[in-house]
Amino acid sequence: MTAIRVAVVDDQRLFASGMQMLVDAQDDMTCVGTAADGAEALELCAAERPDVLLLDLRMPVMNGIETLARLAASHAAASDAAARDRPRVIALTTIRRDDAVLAALRAGAAAFLTKDALPDVVTATIRDVHEGRPAPTEAEALDLLRAQGITVEANRRDEVLDALTAREREVFLLVAKGLSNAEIAASVFLSEATVKTHVRSVLMKLGLRNRIQVVITAHERGLVRA
Repeated sequence: MTAIRVAVVDDQRLFASGMQMLVDAQDDMTCVGTAADGAEALELCAAERPDVLLLDLRMPVMNGIETLARLAASHAAASDAAARDRPRVIALTTIRRDDAVLAALRAGAAAFLTKDALPDVVTATIRDVHEGRPAPTEAEALDLLRAQGITVEANRRDEVLDALTAREREVFLLVAKGLSNAEIAASVFLSEATVKTHVRSVLMKLGLRNRIQVVITAHERGLVRA
């Protein structure tokens, strides 16, 4: 089994070292490096191409939100497919209900973790994000949407659904409600593997990075209620 390649970006060196030790202690993971700010993170990602990036949101030099934007831009401009496959990002925060968390999720982060998260939650989140499964904090992301409110762009509802087949629309809306692939499979009487295929197709057609962006897109378009 190929180990999940993880990079850690945090300006608190002790915290970054602790995360590195936690990752390296797992049989199915390896830490390919740490960085202290966004600028170093971009260099690290270019050199090591990690699968998963643990990214602090509040750092000197370049914060996590700007780092996410730079990563997206650099990978979009890449000339080969491998270079375009940027890491799946888990945002790190000290405060759960932080505007920066929602901004990071909008910018493409697949999940978020608070820095006091238990080790088992950290490793489970890395595995789930790597495999494209709902992360343990997805329910908390939904709570953030409810707490902060969403500006509904009703005039763009049809743009989303028209791009999808009838089955993909059904899967899209169930993902947006926070259901896992297994729960969706049971709901629509499909195999879990078929549901995963539909989820991948939805992400590709809508230009979304991950499941949490499906949730945000659906709420912004008024397709589901928070």
